[in-house]
Parts: sequence; C-alpha cells; structure tokens
Amino acid sequence: MSSRKHHWENIYKTKDYKKVGWYQESPEISLELLSKIHAEPSQSVIDVGCGTSVLVDNLIKKGFRDITLVDLSEEALLAIKDRLGNKGNIPNYLSQDITKTTFTRTFDIWHDRAVFHFLTDANDRKDYMLTLSRSLSNDGWAIIGTFSLNGPRTCSGLDIVQYDEDKMNLELSPDLELEDSVTSIHVMPNGKEQEYMYFIIRHEK
Repeated sequence: MSSRKHHWENIYKTKDYKKVGWYQESPEISLELLSKIHAEPSQSVIDVGCGTSVLVDNLIKKGFRDITLVDLSEEALLAIKDRLGNKGNIPNYLSQDITKTTFTRTFDIWHDRAVFHFLTDANDRKDYMLTLSRSLSNDGWAIIGTFSLNGPRTCSGLDIVQYDEDKMNLELSPDLELEDSVTSIHVMPNGKEQEYMYFIIRHEK
C-alpha cells in the first residue's frame, strides 16, 4: 500500500467523515459550476478524489446516471455506496491513484474538488494533467478546486500547493484551456473558513 493510500484509508477508518475539515453538507459551489458549463444528465461525470462527498447524491437526484467515483480510499467509496442505499449501484467505484491511472474510456466532465493541490511533486502534476487530457472527451470540461493563494498551506497534515490563474496555467497541457475561475469560501465544520479557487477548464482538440 502506498503512503498516500495509507494516509487516506486511515483518515476514513478513524474519523467521522462529517467532522473532517473538508466536509460539505451541500456541494453548492460544484453544482453552480456544473450549471455554468451547462452540464446535462445525459453526460458522463468523473469525480476525482471524491472522498465521501455528497456531490454524487445530488447528481443522481438530477438524473445523472453515468457517474464514476475515484478515490484512493476504499473506505470512503464504501461509505458512499452504503449511504446511497438502493441507488448505490449507479456509480462506478474505482480505488485508484489518479496520477497512475489509465482509463479505457473518456468523460464529458471531470470534477476534482481538492486532489490536485496535494500534488507537491512536479512529475505527479504532469501525470495528472496527462491523465486529464486523455480522459476528457472532445470539448469536455474540467472543474478543479484548490486552495487559493490566501488559503491554507496544509490540509490533513499534508503540504499542498496554492493556486491562482497564473500558476494553474503553467500546469495545463497545450490542449487544455483555462476558461474561468471562481473564488469560494468553505466553512469548515468547526466554523473556520478556507479560501478555495475553482478553475473551469475546456478540453480542445
């Protein structure tokens, strides 16, 4: 088991996921950005580093059926499947490291609320972007959330990389175009605030 996987498995085995700092009762900002790119229920969505996010619950309510959930933690994926109950068979669950994954298909929409900012190694970031480029359909969209330059420098005991538009542009491969960015304040369960920046990226071929 890799050290990254061990870290996240331990988090979800030992903590109440509703009390971790990144927990959202409602993924409002993600839903707003999906609306902004005119996401349709007929489209395929991959949620990278989903953890135990309730985004999938909301997507299912909106009629989405082609949903893939990816996380290092099998515990997190099992928690989602259990929570979804009789709808737990709708998503496709993959416990994989996104920097080492090759998909056999493409997706219309890539959503990542907070994986990319954990990639402090430049090679990992390059591998992530290669996977993103290969995995997005023509004219597909990616929504990537990271801590902003005003956000925390660490999360869950791990270092992160903060981003603004200039820094994100330096990471994108040539076929990925940064279309827009939005700053969002996340209120943690303990009441503290964290500033995120969400990037809307278009795949152009």
